[in-house]
Amino acid sequence: MLRHKSAWAAVTVAGLALVAAAGLAAPHWLGQAPRAAAMDTAAGQHSSRASAQAAAQLDRQAGAKLISSTTAGFSRQRIRHAHRRFTHPTAQPSPSGAVGSGTAGSTVSGPVTRGTDCVASPHACGFPDATNTGANCSSLAPSGSVTVTSNGAVVEGKNISGSITVQASNVVIRNDCVTSSAIYPVHFVSGSNLTVEDTTITGTGHGCDRAVEPAGNGAVMNGLNVSGCEDGIQMYNNDVLENSFIHDLAFTSSSHNDGVQQNGGHNDVVRHNTIFNPHNQTSCVNFTTDFGGISDITITGNLLNGGNYTVYSRAGSSGGSDPTGVSVTDNHFGSADVFGLLSADGSVAWSGNVSDSTGQAVGQ
Repeated sequence: MLRHKSAWAAVTVAGLALVAAAGLAAPHWLGQAPRAAAMDTAAGQHSSRASAQAAAQLDRQAGAKLISSTTAGFSRQRIRHAHRRFTHPTAQPSPSGAVGSGTAGSTVSGPVTRGTDCVASPHACGFPDATNTGANCSSLAPSGSVTVTSNGAVVEGKNISGSITVQASNVVIRNDCVTSSAIYPVHFVSGSNLTVEDTTITGTGHGCDRAVEPAGNGAVMNGLNVSGCEDGIQMYNNDVLENSFIHDLAFTSSSHNDGVQQNGGHNDVVRHNTIFNPHNQTSCVNFTTDFGGISDITITGNLLNGGNYTVYSRAGSSGGSDPTGVSVTDNHFGSADVFGLLSADGSVAWSGNVSDSTGQAVGQ
């Protein structure tokens, strides 16, 4: 019996080791409460802060950003996923009231819902560009500047070196080319119900502030090809811009380019246009209450790319009220913005907007 004592001792030690290991793996077998591994303090007490730090570490590995460095307990609501765009290394934090925060908007998970890469070839996606807007200038009769004073007049088929000034109602400008260094190549001075369609407007030099300046009494602008001015289109009341291509805006170190601009008015529609503004000033669409209230604005079905923020809906610098009734729906957004897609004061109805590069929904 004594010669087997060492073997018995070895078996006994091995058995105890197995029991100890089982106790560590499943402590309730030994009557102990389970331990939260990697969430305890050095003193052996459970810490909700340590739990949050562990969770935050996992989120950082997955591309998340911890909003606060002080976390009182673990809460998923304190973690914001930041899908950052790395094409804007100089982007700064968003100002108050801005949406987007230097990203392409918060990406909403879901399947691809639209065509992609429309910025590269807008007409391939059904958007306006040089292939389907404006006029064939080489086929039109040369002309100098035109001033319209008769109600119901039609200006058609002219290749104008100069400008068109409208001082009448129910005027139609159709299938024209206007090449101009004037402040406003098409200037709707007085009257109501102007129509400008299938027309190419090209600003020259740095004299052109805006390609079309309506009088504020209702203008429909359809199928335009606009370039070469500091801003594309000014809007006031009851104006519609649709199926148009705004691009290659004149840019200097002091420019504040906007594809579409409105500083006070209501009931305006920006629908199914391609608006490119790759400069860092200022927007593709800018509605700001600098000179009056803004209400009932529809921005829908456009291909928009660029600006500090692509869309502005803001109270004016003079302290005007917030715009109301603004909706931004079903637009494609490119990635050339600096800070984000939307900068807004007050509420904006936002739905159906997608990233042009992925086809996935982007949100506020």
